[in-house]
Amino acid sequence: MKTKYIFIGIALACVLGACSRDEESLFDKNASERAQEALDNANEVLVAPEFGWEMIYFANPDSKGYNMIMKFDKDGRVTATAKNETTTHNRIMTDSVSTWLVKLDYGPIISFDTYNDVFHAWADPGTDGDGLLGDYEFLILHADSSYVKLKGKKHSAYCYLYPFKPNSTVEEYYTSVEALQKRLSSNGNIFHVKANTEEYLLHYDASTGLYNLTLPNNAPNSEELESYPVAFQENGIQFMVSPRALGDVRFDIKDGQLVSTSSELVTAPLPDYFIEQMQLAKGSWTIDITKHVNDSLKQAVDSVTEALKEAYPKNKKKAGVQSLRFKKTNDVLALVINYIGNSAKIDIAFTFNIQIQNGGVKLTYVEPTTDAAANVLTYFPTIAGILKQVEGHFTITTSDVLNPTSGLYMIDSSNSEKWFDMTGKTE
Repeated sequence: MKTKYIFIGIALACVLGACSRDEESLFDKNASERAQEALDNANEVLVAPEFGWEMIYFANPDSKGYNMIMKFDKDGRVTATAKNETTTHNRIMTDSVSTWLVKLDYGPIISFDTYNDVFHAWADPGTDGDGLLGDYEFLILHADSSYVKLKGKKHSAYCYLYPFKPNSTVEEYYTSVEALQKRLSSNGNIFHVKANTEEYLLHYDASTGLYNLTLPNNAPNSEELESYPVAFQENGIQFMVSPRALGDVRFDIKDGQLVSTSSELVTAPLPDYFIEQMQLAKGSWTIDITKHVNDSLKQAVDSVTEALKEAYPKNKKKAGVQSLRFKKTNDVLALVINYIGNSAKIDIAFTFNIQIQNGGVKLTYVEPTTDAAANVLTYFPTIAGILKQVEGHFTITTSDVLNPTSGLYMIDSSNSEKWFDMTGKTE
């Protein structure tokens, strides 16, 4: 028994000795020295970039992201620049100078401790006591020369700083950001997300500035909906937190795709994409009847216009077909023909079936959607020529893989002279 206790004592001594040596190597500086080192590092990192930082600011976990340019100096001053619809009314506000400091409070904190016209608009309580629910003090979670990650002290949103590119003026920067936002978010754009073996859909909601994540074949208003705040940069997008299973929060454009180190955002194959937009996304598809249609469809439209002018001679100058668009309403996909007769614009709808078939999309005319449409078709039988021209099996190409809704080229697989362009639009 004594021998047993001797061995246990020796073992404990070895373990405790090892722990002691590990602690000495891990904690060769006391708490106060480590804290000061963190503060010094944060100060050095923040003032280092010659052209300041691009700040991706999320006011709170439910806010979309906004872009600011922040320039820190070693004397404790910060110059802020911003342009957004919420606080600057889409004008560039720049050269607003205030002060900043890094202090210790359960870790290093950066505080914008005097009022800045650009920055503090987010944290101003306003007349209701809440304002825009933003922060002006942030816990510094990471700081080095490549990026800084912050967390709002009060509302807990994550914000990010990246060195501002020296080849961009402020005007050029915001122009680039707005161009990419329009490209990636307009027309109810949908991304397929591939992460490992899993696939998801990301639908952009322009009303909230959030991307909504669902499983494939789930509508954007699904009960399974997950929403993620996002900001647009010059050449990519920044999520506040990583959407489920994607790993990263930042995606850059590379070879026509949005990619990260762990996953990729890609548009679905075009026939699939077309189905998703037509069946899931709220909006419509407009056919450009003035320029991007084949001769046969243009002639069909012109024939209806001529018939309308003859039927309504008192309004002969304005009478005619105004637009063609596919629209999904109450689970019915219809071709909506907008025309002017006597004076007011009138919509008539004709139901179509849509299905993926042989690597393309098959559109099949079914019937007039309403009695009114049936009556108009009776009075103006040349409308049947329009219906015939948008019926068929179509292959699809696009000029922009990242947002096919900006223009789809539909060409009949059995007749290359039968084609038209369509542009998606949210409503």
